[in-house]
Amino acid sequence: MDARFIRWCLRCADGADPYPPERTGRQQRRLAREAQRSVELFATLQTAKNLRPSSALGVWVKVFSLIVHLVGVLVVAAPVFWLVSGGPAGLAWATIVFACVTFLAVRPRVPRRLKADYGFGREDAPHLYALLDRCAAQLGCRTPDRVAVGPQFNASTGRAGLAQRSYLRIGAPLWTVLTGPERVALLGHELGHQVNGDSTRSLLALSAHGSLTEWTRLLHPRQDSGERRTTRRMMYTRSRFGSAGLAALLTPIVMAVVFLPFFAVAVGCQSALERLALLCGQRAEYLADELGARLAGTDASLGLCTKLTLGPSCTAFLGARRLAKSKAKPDPSTLWADFRGYVESMPDTEIQRRLIVDRVHNTRTDRTHPAGHLRLALLRERPQLPGTLRVTDAEWAAIDAELASRMTAAARIAQR
Repeated sequence: MDARFIRWCLRCADGADPYPPERTGRQQRRLAREAQRSVELFATLQTAKNLRPSSALGVWVKVFSLIVHLVGVLVVAAPVFWLVSGGPAGLAWATIVFACVTFLAVRPRVPRRLKADYGFGREDAPHLYALLDRCAAQLGCRTPDRVAVGPQFNASTGRAGLAQRSYLRIGAPLWTVLTGPERVALLGHELGHQVNGDSTRSLLALSAHGSLTEWTRLLHPRQDSGERRTTRRMMYTRSRFGSAGLAALLTPIVMAVVFLPFFAVAVGCQSALERLALLCGQRAEYLADELGARLAGTDASLGLCTKLTLGPSCTAFLGARRLAKSKAKPDPSTLWADFRGYVESMPDTEIQRRLIVDRVHNTRTDRTHPAGHLRLALLRERPQLPGTLRVTDAEWAAIDAELASRMTAAARIAQR
């Protein structure tokens, strides 16, 4: 076996994961529950005619998100109604002020608008945009308004601001190690998010999730370090000033008891929204994989998902590169070519080991994504697709030339 890589037993897989992550029992139980739900969803999709999330799921996400925002509005509306209906003016106004401050903390937040200088546009990379136009035409979606290149071993797409302008972010190391068809599969997957029926990515759902996060933070009964210091000062005050200090000490305890039911409701709502995100979001991710396979072919999508497991290899390579920087300043223009050479030199046993570790840890990009090994398994289970979009070597050469300066800029960031 290659001495550069971890040695492990090919028969029993012993030693394939020499550095397992340290997790508490609670974390392990939570991850086990999430993994079980993902496996159950995977089982239902193996024979499904259509991977698109059902319209009922989308309706539930919208209704739940509206309820979350309605609660925030009622926090302000209730004391206003109390004042108008003849409640005591002083107390009502104080309640209104408190309610307004609370609403400002949990208000729906609009994603920041896309800056005019974010990434680059059509005029800067006409050949890349021509390929994106072809992908979008076959998928029935819009071409991204802006494209950016970053140092991450990943790719992403999204919308920004009230205008919901779309953007595509390409990770330079991932783009470098992909073959031409695998790049098409990547673009198809990312653009497919616009038409895969994922209502959890909507402005309404994302803002509701942000509001619930703020609600749980505000109502959390557990004290932070600052509050613990305040409590110690209160205990000192109690020892010196008797009943006044005792009242100051009991105040946070009483507040915790009062807010605990509301905190439990907020956590329950957050869990329900995350459960909907699993049912809707993960199903939409599987569909995005299939849309990528429709453009590039199933084999290309399988190759893409396999190479996505090499993220830790990228981290290790860049770490070694930074250590070498102290001895000799590396040329950023050759970083990604060197990384591609490193990946191409990997023996099959290292790829197998990465796949084993991915399966053991149920590795995924985030909680809205299915595990990588499940994505690979479903692509193999679904009907095999030949792909409909072909890109010539000359077209790829033109696209690489357009991205060259931006890939170098991403390399400079990665080497910092």
